[in-house]
Amino acid sequence: MTASSGEGPSIRAAVLVMAVAGFALAGCASHGGAGAEYGTELYGAESAEAAIVRFLDAARLRDYSAMARLFGTDEGPAERRWGRAETEQRMFVLASLLEPRAWELRPNPVAGAGGASRWMVDLTGRRNGAVSVPFIIVSDGNRWFVERIGTEGLGAP
Repeated sequence: MTASSGEGPSIRAAVLVMAVAGFALAGCASHGGAGAEYGTELYGAESAEAAIVRFLDAARLRDYSAMARLFGTDEGPAERRWGRAETEQRMFVLASLLEPRAWELRPNPVAGAGGASRWMVDLTGRRNGAVSVPFIIVSDGNRWFVERIGTEGLGAP
């Protein structure tokens, strides 16, 4: 079946519009969408505690992209240094090690340079048993990031 001469250009235009929309959406997905540049609410968290809670929630859901947006240093998100793919691969490993099902946060009186703080996270409900894990949280001056997690006592996934 062939399209009449009136339908051909409109079909081609519709396909072109869909292709352009697809590229635009792919750009939003890979860059976080309009206004999702570093320093906005999509990277980091408003407090050290929020950074930990959101990171653990994302790890429980295996949302590696959300974890990556919360992982970084006092210079900003880790994916700026490692790239999105490598950061999400690292978040896969962390989520597998942490296995967060339930947890309790305990502020630890250890403060580091530049406003870094150490929190202890008591993870329970894990197949390898309960464990306390230190989280080092830092701020870039605007947002808070999970910088380090003491994974030594977590065991292999």
